[in-house]
This record gives sequence, C-alpha cells and structure tokens, in this order.
Amino acid sequence: MLSKVEALKAERPPLEIIKDIYREASGGEKIDQQHIDLLKWYGMYPHANKDGKEDKAYFMKRVKLIDGRMDKKALSIMSDIGLKYAQGYIDFTTRQNIQFHYIQIKDLPAMFKLFEDTALTSRLASGDGPRPIVNCPVSGLDKDDIIDVNPIIRDLDKFFDENSEDFSNLPRKYKLGISGCKCHCMGHEIQDIGFTAFKNGEEVLFDLSVGGGLAKTKRIASRANRYVKPDQVKAVSIAGAELFREFGNRENRSKARVRNLVEDWGVEKFVEELEKKLGFGLLEGNNEPEITPYAQREHFGIHDSIVAGESYIGCATNRGRVGGEQFKALSDLINKYDAGGIALTTTQNFIVYGIKNEILEEFLKGLKEIGFNSNPSRFEARTQSCTGLGFCKFAITETKNFTSSLIAHLEEKFPNFDEHIAIAVSGCPNGCSHPHIADIGLIGTKVKTDEGRVDGYEVYLGGTLHGQNGSKFGEKQVEKIPITEIFTYVENLIQARINK
Repeated sequence: MLSKVEALKAERPPLEIIKDIYREASGGEKIDQQHIDLLKWYGMYPHANKDGKEDKAYFMKRVKLIDGRMDKKALSIMSDIGLKYAQGYIDFTTRQNIQFHYIQIKDLPAMFKLFEDTALTSRLASGDGPRPIVNCPVSGLDKDDIIDVNPIIRDLDKFFDENSEDFSNLPRKYKLGISGCKCHCMGHEIQDIGFTAFKNGEEVLFDLSVGGGLAKTKRIASRANRYVKPDQVKAVSIAGAELFREFGNRENRSKARVRNLVEDWGVEKFVEELEKKLGFGLLEGNNEPEITPYAQREHFGIHDSIVAGESYIGCATNRGRVGGEQFKALSDLINKYDAGGIALTTTQNFIVYGIKNEILEEFLKGLKEIGFNSNPSRFEARTQSCTGLGFCKFAITETKNFTSSLIAHLEEKFPNFDEHIAIAVSGCPNGCSHPHIADIGLIGTKVKTDEGRVDGYEVYLGGTLHGQNGSKFGEKQVEKIPITEIFTYVENLIQARINK
C-alpha cells in the first residue's frame, strides 16, 4: 500500500503545482489543502503557528544555489527578496542554500521573475527528488584544491532539471555530495552518495561512498570500495538515482532512503546493481584516502586565491541566521569593492571570493562593521542551529535566539578557548543542524520537573566525522536538561575538556 505522500504524487506530477501557484497568486482559486505538500518541490513549507500546527498563510521558502554561490547580481536579488518579502528573515542552510521566511503565495510570481537570467531557482530545492548537491565553498578558488568540482555539479544539476519528469518522483530525497576539497568539508560520510577527490599520483580520482544520512535512521556512509574517474561522476550519480527510484521503499517513508536500500541489500549488492546500471565496472578502491577530522573542516580567515592578485575570506554567521539589513549591507560591500560574491558552507557559514588584494584591509574593516567575523571564536565558528520553534511544525524548542545566547555565554566564560569544537542545536529529533555528529549535540524535548513539563534538551556527546572507520554518532546521555540549566551544563562540559 502506498504511503499518503506517494498516493498524492501518483495523482499528479508534483512539479505541476507551479500552475496552482500562479493561479492563486493571480487571485484565482486557492491551492487545494491536500496539495499543499506538493509545494515542497518548489522549496516551500508552511510556517507553524503558536500551537505548532501549519499556518498556510506564510511559508518558509528555500532557494537553491546550484554550486553554493551567489555572485553580485544574485546577492542583490536575494537581499531585495529578504527585505521586501521575507520580513528580513534569512537563514543559511547546511546544504549551502538560502531559506526565507514569511513568504506568501501572492509574492511568488514576482520572486520567480527576479530569478530569470540567473542561476537562482527554487525548482527541486526540496521534495522527493535530487536535492541541491553539496560541495566545498572554495572549489576552484583554493591553491591546494584537488579538483574544481563546480563544472561537474552544474552539469549534473542541469541534467536532473532537464529530466525532472523522470527524477521528481523518487521515494524520498536524494542527497549527493561531490568534493575536491583538501579538508573534506562537504561531509561525504552523511550523503546518500558521496564522491571524495584524492590524488593517485598525477591522476585525480574520487573515492565512492554510499548510504549515509542523519535524522532518526542515521547511518554513516559505507565505502563502496570503488574509485570513480571525474568523467564518471555524472553517470554514477544518475545510476544511483535510477536504482533508488526503482527499488526504494514507497510504502514507509521512514524507510525510504538510499541508506535503507544499502542496509537491505548490503554494500556489495548495491555496488553490483549500480555497475549493472552503468554498463561498466568501476575501478577497485581498496584504500580510503586520508580524511580530515570533522571539527577541522573549515575555511575561516584570509587565504590566497588561485587567481593572481586575489584572496578569499572565510566568515562566520553566528547560528546561520542573517538579518535582512545585514545581508543587504554584505551585498552592498561586495558591490562597492567589486568582489566576486559569496559561497556558503555546509556549516551555515560563508566565504567571500574575488577580493582584490590591494583593498583587502578595507574590505575586512567593512565586514567587521556589518557584523561578520573572519576570525571567529571557536564557539561562533562551529555552532549550528536549525530553524526551530516559531517556523517549523516539528520543533519543540526555539533554537536561533537560544544558540546566539549560548555562544555569547561560552565566549564570556572561556575567552581564550582555542580548541576545535562543533556544537549543534536542534529543535526536534529530525536533527537538521546535525547534532548527532557534533562534539556536543542538543536536541529539543520536554523535561519533567517539579514545576511540570518544561522545554529542555537531550544531550549527545562525542559525535564526529572522520572517514569510514573514524566516524561515529554522539552518545545519548541519560539525563534530559531543562533549558534553564543547559548553559551551566555545557559550560561544565567545556571546562572538563579544558581540564583534561
């Protein structure tokens, strides 16, 4: 028996919801309530009201950045949208995309018009199809980059978009990661299919991993024991999507991911079926490349670009939310100094690229004046948070303001702390901020106290990503911590780490 969402998709092609969007926006019939879920295929989710139920008057809208980048034109467009349509609420996501809040159906045609003649799109930004492909923000910019993967990503995204009728109805989302990064910041260990570049002598190959993912059915990806040549990445990605489309679970959405298929079949059978789809065998890959530990996967500070006379700067956002005026100021700064643009990271931060060296000091001063730090504290650098209560119907706790306060508290208590550390705050067990792979993961819950049930957090400790054998999920602690005690609890964890 098909799940509810599968039955809905069988009724009509999901991407046809665009017709309903334009009809309602022009004053016609409103979108049928049972079809609201199909708006996901254009990156839209209803806000949650105060009771935690869907408020279909306003939506969160995700905009896909195909290679994680926004040039000057895209930045201007996105800052205008943030101020005019989103009440200044702009979030950077862990898949290198932008999420706006308070979006209304009536404003969508105007937004779509702004996207014309740019690489910006919300088509297939979400829904049961290929999700935005993650990569390294400095791909093609860093002197030590193994390979520039952006041309591969753009070509692959174009293929899925042009063949959307065939790939917009997968059992669930399909997440790819393609990395040419020296520090493996893409996180191949948690992708449905991941490609990790390495040098084999003078040749560049990709180590293939399959079946990773987080949330409730979390799984560290398995090495496929295969190497992929750069000109094979597209074919392998398509073959993986075809396998998932044909054999993925359409009856139970909690088991409808590539990782469930890998678990059911085993890695060897999955690879065997993949190679059947391809029509050729992949190179045997017995050895995993040397992998950078998760907490060290970052690009903060000033770096020489591969482009002569230019640099790029890595900056922190503090919790992944950027105010509309602040985002506009960043866009204006980049236009003023004729920089290239920004690229988002998978840790809700960003780099500015294409900065001329002769104006570097002035640019850094400008960044600081608008509130962006290229030399962030260890707490600001790698503390992530999900959307949380206020916008997400799944959330139990508020996250964004809480996370900012937590960062400020830890910075005050430990001003000289200089160890790599990853902290993640999630409002619910879905774990969109990746708490299961953080040193300290906090997941929103209700806690029983003498005063009754209050907001609090479950705690997970010791998560990390470090390749096939070094990756592990954090261990769930027995005690749930009320929100009034969580700052002290985390403070004690940091102090214990210092005392080791």
